Amino acid sequence: METKIPELLVTAGPLKDQRFTVTEAGIRLGRSSSCEISIPDPALSRNQCLFELRDGEIWITDLASANGTAVNEEELGTASRMLSVGDRVQAGDSEIVVAGEPDAAVNAPAGSGEEGVPNEVDLGLSPQAGAEEGAAGERKPGSPVRLILWLLLVLVLGGSAALILLYPSGSSGDGTPVAKPLAPAKLWSVFYEKVEANVKGVCRYAIEVDRDGNISVALDDVPENDRHVKKSVLLSEKARAALDRMFSSSELFKLDKEYVGPARPGELNRYEFRVARGDRVFTCFVENAPEPDAFRETRLALETFSQNELGVWAIQYSGEKLVEMSHEARRAADAKWEERDVNYGNLAAALKLYDEAVMDLETVNPKPEDFSELVTKRDMVKAELDRRYKDQRFEADRAVNMNDWDRARSELRILCELVPDPQDPRHAEAAAKLVDVENRLKKGGAK
Repeated sequence: METKIPELLVTAGPLKDQRFTVTEAGIRLGRSSSCEISIPDPALSRNQCLFELRDGEIWITDLASANGTAVNEEELGTASRMLSVGDRVQAGDSEIVVAGEPDAAVNAPAGSGEEGVPNEVDLGLSPQAGAEEGAAGERKPGSPVRLILWLLLVLVLGGSAALILLYPSGSSGDGTPVAKPLAPAKLWSVFYEKVEANVKGVCRYAIEVDRDGNISVALDDVPENDRHVKKSVLLSEKARAALDRMFSSSELFKLDKEYVGPARPGELNRYEFRVARGDRVFTCFVENAPEPDAFRETRLALETFSQNELGVWAIQYSGEKLVEMSHEARRAADAKWEERDVNYGNLAAALKLYDEAVMDLETVNPKPEDFSELVTKRDMVKAELDRRYKDQRFEADRAVNMNDWDRARSELRILCELVPDPQDPRHAEAAAKLVDVENRLKKGGAK
């Protein structure tokens, strides 16, 4: 009788109750939508850890993640570890258990309808939705400072008002339904904007997803920091499904349309959501007031999602905060560099942290005095990793050519630890060779 391979059961976190099957090619867990286990959790790295199947057993490897991965509440570190049924993996807010008896239903999100399509959400629209915004202005007199701040915003950002969401009608100009590859009625159109203003200037951060699945992020931080960033990308089908799950399960639509606090002299903080699906629209804004839990949770989830898809984690922060984050990443990178001979994965971890330190300063002007030194250090670490990779690959290839399969397996495992990112072609090549070597060992070392 064929032995059943254990599965991974998510017991806590956004994907609770979902199951995943591990293959010899491996499956990744992380924030990135390209991961087989994609979780929108800011506590996770884009590629947090890798589950692999070796000789019928599940192994886990931390992919030089920033916050680390734990097994049974013990830090995994850089070495791979074999998992047994009942072992619990902790990563961010999620927990994954190695389960021995898979259920019939696999990977079906809670609350889904047939074929995994999330159920429609009642957005609770009312015919008076458009009239309430005018009434809000009558209830809340504007202060002179507030008017000045809004004027500054308009003058500096100019045409930013043109970014207002065009709510989808689901038809062409002549009323004929328009066919889209991924069913427009199931796609969300989203506009989110955050405005923070004081006497020094205005910072505007906006995320927009249109009906065709394009996502864009824009930042204008003026005039003090003079930062302007805009980036967009077409979402993959998997990413669109993740966005659909995010809003289908959100409690945002149960909120009131506005939460307005007292005016603050010389200061303005405003958040706004405009969400549409088909012919239904929901709006909610928070101004100078605490965010409702559902608003904050949805906002953070969308920010994390957009940052993952566009690779723009840095743009939402001030220049001062980015410099601070860069220094923290560099200190951590220096520590990994000093311990590069302790674990094979430390060199790759150091390079990843140096890359983060450099990327944090991408939109900061002027650059800190030590920026050139940081770039030089990053390039030096990259060169050292490339050198070690070439040396280790030579040893692995020599063992393979000599048909020394036990040694080849050992050398290839070291090679995979040196370059742990599954998206790195070097890791993919080494992992493929490792699978071949292990298959040969199963057959008694046949050529």
